[in-house]
Amino acid sequence: MIEEVKSLRANGGLKWGYYDEDVLPAWVAEMDFGLAPAISDALHDAVTRGLTGYPYPAAEEKVAVAATRFWADRFGWSIDPAWVFPAPDVIEGGVRAIRHLTRPGSPVVLHSPVYFPFYGMVERAGRDVIEVRCPADDSGRFSLDLPGIEAGLAAGAGSVVLCNPWNPTGRVLDETELGDLVEVVRRHDARLITDEIHSPIVYSGNAHTPAARLDSELVVTVASASKAWNLPGLKCAQVVLTNEEDRSRWSAYFTPEKVGVGTFGLIANAAAYASSVDWFDETLARLESNRDLFVDLVAEHLPEAVCHPPQGTYLGWIDLTRYELGNPTAYMLDTARVALTSGTPFGGEAGQFARFNFGTDPSLIAEMLERMGKAVRER
Repeated sequence: MIEEVKSLRANGGLKWGYYDEDVLPAWVAEMDFGLAPAISDALHDAVTRGLTGYPYPAAEEKVAVAATRFWADRFGWSIDPAWVFPAPDVIEGGVRAIRHLTRPGSPVVLHSPVYFPFYGMVERAGRDVIEVRCPADDSGRFSLDLPGIEAGLAAGAGSVVLCNPWNPTGRVLDETELGDLVEVVRRHDARLITDEIHSPIVYSGNAHTPAARLDSELVVTVASASKAWNLPGLKCAQVVLTNEEDRSRWSAYFTPEKVGVGTFGLIANAAAYASSVDWFDETLARLESNRDLFVDLVAEHLPEAVCHPPQGTYLGWIDLTRYELGNPTAYMLDTARVALTSGTPFGGEAGQFARFNFGTDPSLIAEMLERMGKAVRER
C-alpha cells in the first residue's frame, strides 16, 4: 500500500495533492486507475501532430458518432449523431439547457441530496431552486419524492434536473421509476434535464435507462465520457437534443465561438467511446469488486452507519448520524486522517452523511475504513 500511495501522490492532481501527505483521500470523484491506452495514444498523437488549436467540426462529429454507437450498444438507445452537441462539461450543458430550453424565468426542481454543483448551475442560469428532499428507507435506499416534485412543478417550476445514476446516493433508477417521473413532468408541460454522466458505471442486477428513450420530446440529456474514463480535466460533454425544436434553437444560438469545448476533450471522448470499451469493462469489474469490499468494510468497521450498496457510480453514501460526531467529515479528517466529501452541500438533511470514493486500490479502501472505525471506537 505504501508504494501505491507514493505513486499516486507523485502523480499530483487535485485528489492526491490537496491534503497533507498523511491524509488518504476518498473525496473528489476521480479514479486511481490511470488512463486507457487508446486515449493516451490519441492524445499523444494529437500533440505530435500539433492539434492544439481550436476545436473543429470533424472532431465534434467523431465524438457524436462514437458516443451514439456506444449508447446504442450499451443502453439500446439509437439516435442520430446529428442530435449530439458539444459543451465544455455537464454542468455548463445544464446551464445552457435551463437558459435556452425551459420557460423563461421559471424555477428548477432539484431532488436532494444531489450533486452539489447543481445548485450553482441553477444560480448561473439565473433561476431559483425548488429543493425537494427525497426520502430513504431504513436500509439507506433513496427514492424520488414524486409528490414533492409534482408540487414544485405546480408551484411554477419549468424543469426538473435529474441525476441518474444518482450522485451521491448510488441509486440507478429503474424504468418504472423513471417513467413515473416523466409522466409527472409531462403533466405540467415542463422539461426534464438529465445528467447521465455516470450512466456506464452500473453494477450487476441494474440497468441504465436513458430518460429520452421514454419521451424524446420532453427530455434533454447531458452526458460525457469524463467519469467512466476519468477525463474531467479535458472539458468535453455531450448535450443530446432529441426534440427538433430544441435542436433548431440550440444551433441558432450556439455558433462555434460560443461552444467552448476543448480540442483535447473531443479527442479523448472519441477515443473513450470508440476504442476504450474493453478497458472500461475491466475497470467496471474492478469497481464492482471494490463496491462489494466497501459495503462489507463499512458493516465491519462502522456497524452503526447506514449505507445502501451503490447500484451505480463509484461513490458510497454513508449515514453517520448514530455516531453523533457533530461534523463527520471534519472529525474523520482530523482523527482518522481520511478525506471524505461532506454531505452538507448536497442539500436536504445530509449534514451527517459523508460521500466515499471507492475508485481506488482495495488496500487503500481497507486502510481508510479501518482508520475510520478506529476513530469512532476510540472517542
